[in-house]
Amino acid sequence: MNSDERMLEIQQINERLAAVRGSARSRDGSVSIETDAGGRITDLYIADYAMDNGPQHLANLIIDRHRAALGNAEAAAVQLFEESR
Repeated sequence: MNSDERMLEIQQINERLAAVRGSARSRDGSVSIETDAGGRITDLYIADYAMDNGPQHLANLIIDRHRAALGNAEAAAVQLFEESR
């Protein structure tokens, strides 16, 4: 593979990596989060009833679902790299 082909391959991998998303939703549906592979939140849904159990419960739920969404995005990114080998 020459250097131009390798550069094109790297560019394609980077483009696919930029599109990777992971998501997680709480059991009760009150919180849903989507992140990219870097952990940045790309979508967030919080239902009206999300504060029914208090603000600390909601904060913990957001943190937990963010971690789960990030884990899903990271797994998708790893799979992308493995497929490109």
